[in-house]
Amino acid sequence: MSDFSEQPKTPTKQIGQNYVGGMATSQGRTQSDLLPPDERKLERRRDWLYGSLGGLGGSKTFSELLDDLGLTSEFSQFETDHPKLFESLAERAPAFVDMNMVGTRKIGSRVPLLPDELSVPDILKIDKEKAVTTYFQKLVDLMSVEATEQNAHYAQSEQNDKSVPSAEYNLVDHQTSEVAGGRKHKMDLVFYNPVASDGVANVHIIVEAKKAEFKNKIDVKTFSQIADYQYSVWKVQPTRTFVPVLLPNGPKLDLAVFARESWYRVEVGYLCHWLATINNHNIEKVRSTIAQLYFLITLPSERFGHFCKASLRWEYVTFVHGPNRDSTIALVESSHSPTTNSVKLSGCIERFVHPRGRLAHVFRTTFRKQKAILKLSWTPVGRMPEGAVYELLENANVKGMPRVFGRGLVCTSLFGYRLEYLVLEDCGSTIHEYLQVGRQGGLSSGSLNNRVTGIVWQTLQCLVQARVKANVLHRDISAGNIMIDSNGVVRIIDWGYAKVIDDASFDIDAKATRDRRGLLDATANRWRYVSAKVQQNEDAHDPLTGTPLYMSIPVLAGAKERGLADDVESLFYVILHVLTKLQATPDSAACGFDQHDNKSLAMIRTGCLSNAENFLRFFGISSCSDDLRRLLCDLRKFLFVNSDGCIASGLIVDPTTPRGAVDLLQPYVDADTMGLLLRKDEAALTPMKSAVQLPSFRPPSSSSSGPLDEARYSENAGVSIGGLGMSSRSLGKRAREAEGTEESDGGSLGSVSKRSKSQG
Repeated sequence: MSDFSEQPKTPTKQIGQNYVGGMATSQGRTQSDLLPPDERKLERRRDWLYGSLGGLGGSKTFSELLDDLGLTSEFSQFETDHPKLFESLAERAPAFVDMNMVGTRKIGSRVPLLPDELSVPDILKIDKEKAVTTYFQKLVDLMSVEATEQNAHYAQSEQNDKSVPSAEYNLVDHQTSEVAGGRKHKMDLVFYNPVASDGVANVHIIVEAKKAEFKNKIDVKTFSQIADYQYSVWKVQPTRTFVPVLLPNGPKLDLAVFARESWYRVEVGYLCHWLATINNHNIEKVRSTIAQLYFLITLPSERFGHFCKASLRWEYVTFVHGPNRDSTIALVESSHSPTTNSVKLSGCIERFVHPRGRLAHVFRTTFRKQKAILKLSWTPVGRMPEGAVYELLENANVKGMPRVFGRGLVCTSLFGYRLEYLVLEDCGSTIHEYLQVGRQGGLSSGSLNNRVTGIVWQTLQCLVQARVKANVLHRDISAGNIMIDSNGVVRIIDWGYAKVIDDASFDIDAKATRDRRGLLDATANRWRYVSAKVQQNEDAHDPLTGTPLYMSIPVLAGAKERGLADDVESLFYVILHVLTKLQATPDSAACGFDQHDNKSLAMIRTGCLSNAENFLRFFGISSCSDDLRRLLCDLRKFLFVNSDGCIASGLIVDPTTPRGAVDLLQPYVDADTMGLLLRKDEAALTPMKSAVQLPSFRPPSSSSSGPLDEARYSENAGVSIGGLGMSSRSLGKRAREAEGTEESDGGSLGSVSKRSKSQG
């Protein structure tokens, strides 16, 4: 789906699971297995979140976490400067024994830390979990008091080189009140960013207290609860790098860190004693934990959980690069008012947010008084950065690309993911929105069809040039990624799932090969990725990446590698789907979009496309102009007909099957691009045979065994559609029934899936 268009809160009929970015379309799983529940249904939502995140948890020590965040030396200096800080609090801390808060015994006098109303004789009269929460609140207050006293001591003794940081966050109790802007969330406690209103959009750290100490793992109910809380934060806070959840549990303190790749449990230590009789060793362990807690809650937001200072008081960000003009690394500066190169963080386009994996926050904004799009994307460090793809396409002068005003890396690597930013021109409307507006404006069918022809021409130009000039495959052509402005100019967007092919097929000579590889190496150096590793990962994701409704037949069938023909085939389905929607064709008549799972859709399409005369009807198109029909027939011949006849079924068995004559594209591609394509047409269009692993299944034939017979490849053969017992002729009967020429039997196999890609 387009980065520029509004998206539903949950994707419609999602049939995949996003593992490391891209779309992992799980073969054999139904849509209902993976469909996110209605977010208003709390229990189902939490079950879904547990299923998405529960098995991914890892563990880190506090030292490992500091190392990941680049805070090791800072914490070491904090401990060196203040070695005895909070020792008096540790001495006065209570014990938590058998889920009860009790007093401790030690030689010498001690003042109880708990307030009078929670003295030991009365502690059992209140909820035990509330006792943990109340103790945490009191501890935070007293830490601030002691820090202030310590700073006064430093000033009095003229130790001006030392200072205990002060806490700037507001701790608010939500045990009996909902957090504004959430799904009726009642987090126990919340640290809010200062100088801003309370609510999910301003949560800094979540605190969830439990009376029972976690042993080997966090229990399912607690995990589902905190997963729900952090998910709501990720959805509305675009500056997030991770979401921290503090977990006081019995006498201990844990920290759950929710990042894009996974989540981690950090066992911080003991906030209170675990025995009623204490000694100096126990006191030091509690003191150390209190000091670690204080260090975390006094870190500025840009050092702990955000990539810039988080506050609702500022509206603009500026991405500042160093003096080296080739550097992609950017610092982010926030401000209250616009500057020359600032971008306003407003006009957020609502998008579905997956609990893990890729994530993009997209804003309609302005840049230097021009309409623009800001895209903040979390992508795996082992995958291709989208900004690098745009760079390669620009260097190759590929037509049909949006202007890029700015791009770079905000974070090169954090818990396995990078954060990049893109500032692009606002390219207008999606193809469906553009044509729908024209139809509502009174354009004739002929004019609309001419517009479609122009869109196909421009999109083909872009895809072919991307492959032959820059060795780039888009791999996610969908109805949301083809944008058209008010002048009818097409821009292809969302290259975040693209693949760069290290292919010398189009190099004129050895020097051209060296230059091309030098450019790839330089791009990899600037964008901080390892070319060989990224190439390997992108190859592995060939069968997993894209929007299933628009995937080519080989990819739906599990082909392990792609060619240009797969992008062109996706464009073919986009055009058919948009025309179907414009004609308001009932789902039951659009057999070519009858999606249950990937394999079934591939088999259905082989039947639809085997009939040259009626294939448009099978995809729900009842009428179109002669020019548009000619274009669609040319695309069908190019994609599914060669000298052997119709090859739709053959593509399932062998994705390297040669496609149709390349010169069928000549009317839709400029002469220079066509010349390049004709030089090495097979290498560009289909993956090389030696590199491809064939799918593990074969399309069914009319007999139980034996090779594919010649009729299976003929233009109008009645190809059996795998396991469904339907031929192309029976599909035609269904299409006529839906049009009302015969009484419909209501035998629809399912409805059209509009969108299937997860984040990020």
